[in-house]
Amino acid sequence: MALPSKDKNPGQAEHRKYIRLNVVFPVEFQFIDSDTSGSISEIKQGFTRNVAKGGICLEVNNLEEGFEQALKEGKVNLDLRLHVPLARPETKAIAKIAWHEKIKSGYPNKYLIGLSFLQIDKKDSDRIYFHAQRIILTPAIIAVFFFFLISGLAYFYSMEVKSSSENKKLVQELSRLSAKKADLEKQIMDLDQEHEVVGCKIVLNDDKIEEYKARIEDLEMVAKDTKTKDKIISYLKEDKSRTKAVIKQALYQKARYNRLLANIAVENAYLKNRVSKLANQKVSAEDSLKDLLASFNPVEERNIAGMYQWIKNHQSRRTGLVISYEGDKNLEEWAFTYDQSLASQCFTLMGDQDNARRILDFYKYKAHRSEGAFVNGYDAYSGKVTEYSAHSGPNTWLGIAIVQYTRKFKDETYLSIAEDMAGWLIKLQMQDKDFGIKGGPRFEWFSTEHNLDAYAFFGMLYKITEEAAYLEAQARSFEWLKKNSFNKQEVSFNRGKGDATIATDTFAWAIAAIGPKVLKESGMDPDQIMDFAETNCLVTADYTMQDGQKTKVTGFDFGKYEHMARGGIVSTEWTSQMIVSFKIIADYYKGQKEFYKAAYYSNKADFYLSEIEKMVIVSPSRIGQGQGCLPYASQDDVDTGHGWRVAQGTKTGSTAGTAYAIFARYKYNPLNLE
Repeated sequence: MALPSKDKNPGQAEHRKYIRLNVVFPVEFQFIDSDTSGSISEIKQGFTRNVAKGGICLEVNNLEEGFEQALKEGKVNLDLRLHVPLARPETKAIAKIAWHEKIKSGYPNKYLIGLSFLQIDKKDSDRIYFHAQRIILTPAIIAVFFFFLISGLAYFYSMEVKSSSENKKLVQELSRLSAKKADLEKQIMDLDQEHEVVGCKIVLNDDKIEEYKARIEDLEMVAKDTKTKDKIISYLKEDKSRTKAVIKQALYQKARYNRLLANIAVENAYLKNRVSKLANQKVSAEDSLKDLLASFNPVEERNIAGMYQWIKNHQSRRTGLVISYEGDKNLEEWAFTYDQSLASQCFTLMGDQDNARRILDFYKYKAHRSEGAFVNGYDAYSGKVTEYSAHSGPNTWLGIAIVQYTRKFKDETYLSIAEDMAGWLIKLQMQDKDFGIKGGPRFEWFSTEHNLDAYAFFGMLYKITEEAAYLEAQARSFEWLKKNSFNKQEVSFNRGKGDATIATDTFAWAIAAIGPKVLKESGMDPDQIMDFAETNCLVTADYTMQDGQKTKVTGFDFGKYEHMARGGIVSTEWTSQMIVSFKIIADYYKGQKEFYKAAYYSNKADFYLSEIEKMVIVSPSRIGQGQGCLPYASQDDVDTGHGWRVAQGTKTGSTAGTAYAIFARYKYNPLNLE
């Protein structure tokens, strides 16, 4: 990113001393009084933009409004802790503010601050400058290195091209068959819907027939009585005239109802014929689907195996962590804790104990903790912290992965970590009068998603340990969800306490975590919850496939897309969450012997799975080795509507999207111990 072009401060001339640095390293800092050197703020976080021997350019995303005046007056200095990559100790320095600039971005108070060092060890200054020079020289060194290796890689490259070509053909075949399968499944769903509408109309018409027949009988009685009266009072001319008018009106009404009865009889005959045709069309579509599945299922199985291999290929041999995104240069080495839970459960689902252990070993023996919990993100290769916040959700999901591992392999090596996380969550729970679990120790908001996660985690941990404390904590979470999250008027779940924003994952995870049976017994109808999700979050979006062809994909957005300027997008992860929930409801109704409803939800799940399989891409990287994977959404670098953005990079492979699609294919519910 280029430096600002307009002077914001007399110190702007310092810009000419900076050299460009293409990588970013984190900086922790505090504002201190320039006279007393006393701290006047909490520790904050930022990232370097540019560096020089005499200072740095610091990028700060969310600076409280109270410090804007201090920046303008220049009466504060900064106490810095610079985390330079490859440097063992952190670099300490005191710096003064040379210039500052408020810039427009997705954050309301984002600043660039130019700093001049007042106090810094010369060795530390040289090390920072050396790191910048090393970045500049690295491309030339790499070019020489690859010149000598190119002959040795020629053979492997030819093999890789062949493998990539085969995988690309496989993915194209999956996309073609998925599109055809989705069309047939959509046709069946449309036929079912029209069949239901026609059936309802027939019932309504039958009711009208009975009503009209009753009215005709009543009118016949009126006519009969009136004729009798006419004979009795024939000598009363005026009364006779009125009586004849009544008879005439009664006969007219009788004729009108007879005509209506005839019209309805004709319409009913048509509707019954239409029902018969719909039934025949449905049988034909189902037969076509069966024929297609014979060739589709082997292709789908091979692609699912390739997607699983893609996840394995992205696991670091050094740390055991799996890279969260492939293709986003800003996040290419990041491993988010939530994604590690999904990857670990993927390995557990496939019976791959060794790779599941490698992830859990990192959190047991190597991972840095903050305030008793694991942070949101780590570097997949070095294990260093990349995102310092410690949220409740990712820690809960890590505990869920450990419980699933423990149950699957009968191995309690990591159970103590899960119990530590449960104790940490219960401590947060007891700090709130309603027993809600807030976003983390340093956050005051309450998320429905986090409390649904905790509800599931406490219940799963109780099944493993039979400790009553976990069952009690689960009950408290359930009461909080009913009181603070469930929207009785709309029969849906709000995004959080006091936050009525629509978030698709709250609907899917309510079904997966609580289950249809308990929801119904508690007055929270699962059918209406899922209908609300489809009504408000279902979209059909444009998607450009890897070969440049455009197609339409139907799936679920992150929320109500009409509220977003970007239009509708399909999230592969959140659509897969909905698929898992549709399958859960289908199994519930199958157990209740309501087979029509079971088939209805099962057909929906199959249709949406076919839709996201149309989005499978071939990994373009050497690590991916040409295996299939899923992007996180149908567009990249767009606002989700929930405070974060979709990853950058065209066709960015996503561990979360790929792993959850595997869950959807195998009907695996991570929020329940099967």
